Amino acid sequence: MSFGSEGNERYLTNVKDGVRDTDAVNKGQLDRAIGGLQNQVDDLSRNAYAGIAAATALTMIPGVDPGKNLSLGIGSASYKGYQAVAIGGEARITQNIKMKAGVGLSSGGTTVGAGASYQW
Repeated sequence: MSFGSEGNERYLTNVKDGVRDTDAVNKGQLDRAIGGLQNQVDDLSRNAYAGIAAATALTMIPGVDPGKNLSLGIGSASYKGYQAVAIGGEARITQNIKMKAGVGLSSGGTTVGAGASYQW
């Protein structure tokens, strides 16, 4: 179906919202769908930025120094305007085994991590 011709284009106006899969979509429906998708992308971005800040805060906690057995610390970080704080600790279990755990807190939620290593 053609409306007008090149240089003489026409608008199809007063189109009702489509309901079935084969119905046409009007601009209002398209704008609402894109707006909803943009809101989801914005929410995802905020959570990702806060999560990156929390993960970075965890990495800022200093570890156990040589000759010491236990370290408790706090770290903080900011990423794209989102801040986080983390608390954690590291323990030297034996001369060859170390363990580490921490919790990061941000507006995007709580990040928890733990790890262990064997060194020789």
